[in-house]
Amino acid sequence: MALLAGGCASEVVPARSATPTALTEGFRIVPEPAFNASGVSPVQPIRIIVTDGTLLSISLRNDEGADVAGELSDDQRQWVATEPLGFDRRYTWSGTAFDAEGERFPIEGSFRTVKPDTVVNVQPNVVDGGLYPRTAPIMLRFSAPVGDKAAVEDAVTIDVDPRTAGAWSWSDDDTVATWRPEQRWEPDTTVRLLADLYAVRLAEGHYGASDVDIRFRITPD
Repeated sequence: MALLAGGCASEVVPARSATPTALTEGFRIVPEPAFNASGVSPVQPIRIIVTDGTLLSISLRNDEGADVAGELSDDQRQWVATEPLGFDRRYTWSGTAFDAEGERFPIEGSFRTVKPDTVVNVQPNVVDGGLYPRTAPIMLRFSAPVGDKAAVEDAVTIDVDPRTAGAWSWSDDDTVATWRPEQRWEPDTTVRLLADLYAVRLAEGHYGASDVDIRFRITPD
């Protein structure tokens, strides 16, 4: 098979005669990310697509031989990974696709995920199931300075009932992000802190170590 490189994905075009028929000339195997890609984010979409054909079998394995969970579309033309990948791992595709004429073509290729210089841990000031006073802020303490504060703020969702307005601030050393309500919390407010920080690029070479998902409550009086 010939490999055509291009951007975020590559097209694997089956080697055929010089004059392919109309039924087969549209057949492509498109991996995302491209075969041989490096520095891939562990949380970016990982998939393989077949045009004018179907996937007979497909697997994606890490460098320890463990399969990555995924889902095959109903039309058997796309497989999508359904779990995040690990840092600094080589992942290998293996499978077979059919073109519109029923001819089989192997799927073979690999890519490598990004290798962080530093994996940054985060420690919230609240715990799951906790009860806190109406003046309590939400704080995220990072194990290294955060260069891209917007990336953190975009990755965090604070779901509050009743709805409560608030704003972020940062410590002078860029290691603590604090979210405070504009006014005191309403009594008996319920809060969910969801921070999708795993593999988020926080600074040059620095990536988030894990996600945060915490539910807590404000005192009733």
